[in-house]
Amino acid sequence: MMTILFTMIRREIQEHKLAFIYAPFIVALVLCLVIISVYLGLTDIQTTTFNFSTDLYDEEFQEDMLQATPESKTAVIRAGLTVLGLPILLTVGFGLLAYSLSTFADERKDRSLIFWRSLPVSDLTTVMSKLIFVVIVIPLLVVPNLFLLQLISLLSVSVYFVTNDIVSFGYVWTSYFISDWFRIIFSLWAQALWSLPILLWLMLAGTYFKKPVIGAIVPLVALVVLEGIIFKANNIQEFIENRLGFWSRSDSFPIEYAEARVVDISDIYLLLTTQAFWIGILASVVLIAGIVYTRSTNNDYTVE
Repeated sequence: MMTILFTMIRREIQEHKLAFIYAPFIVALVLCLVIISVYLGLTDIQTTTFNFSTDLYDEEFQEDMLQATPESKTAVIRAGLTVLGLPILLTVGFGLLAYSLSTFADERKDRSLIFWRSLPVSDLTTVMSKLIFVVIVIPLLVVPNLFLLQLISLLSVSVYFVTNDIVSFGYVWTSYFISDWFRIIFSLWAQALWSLPILLWLMLAGTYFKKPVIGAIVPLVALVVLEGIIFKANNIQEFIENRLGFWSRSDSFPIEYAEARVVDISDIYLLLTTQAFWIGILASVVLIAGIVYTRSTNNDYTVE
């Protein structure tokens, strides 16, 4: 069983290299080039939260850097690296949405479902392989690109600091912790579980509807409209919006963070204690059962 599952996960990786290996890597390389350009003085980065520019480092700013506490240095470095990594996460996020919608629709469209049914692999095993790929494997595929971006960013700023006599080369490295890599991994796994109901809904649409895009959108819009008319509420809309966003910034998360940040392990534990998280898990179990049943009884291979 485990050998079959492992083989099917490897197949998913091979078939979706472009979306989950090449695309994030290309985005990471572009971001690395931009960061290097910033510290060569060729450009700068303006965001609502940060201003990445070599023009910042005047004498007053340098004095503030020298007087900064280790805690404030760590907070700034973590926040800056988080903002820089967002384009990679967004790239993978769009890839996940496309993958979820197409993974079962494609096997109906090209009739490869007939072939997969001829193998001694159950529908449940097939669905679980895709579930493990989405929840566990894809976050692990993203992490090396984030690490590359972080290392190039810290190396670039360190070289700039020491060559311009601002601070020592090791200024940022003393406030950068390898343990943050594990925080990122667990945070991404938590995000995958948080967004899982949306991804599974798209998969279900791909197993049943002839036009998966319309099939995924129209029922949700109808439910939102009916809830608003009948119950004068918008719980379904809020559920969808929260699941499409970062779990640490959702309405149901007990702590409100003003800035983008990589969450602490304690925050992940806090997420696991929320009712909203387990409602999503329960919805995911129901959707998984629906996908397995629909795929096992599906004799209509027509997809437009």
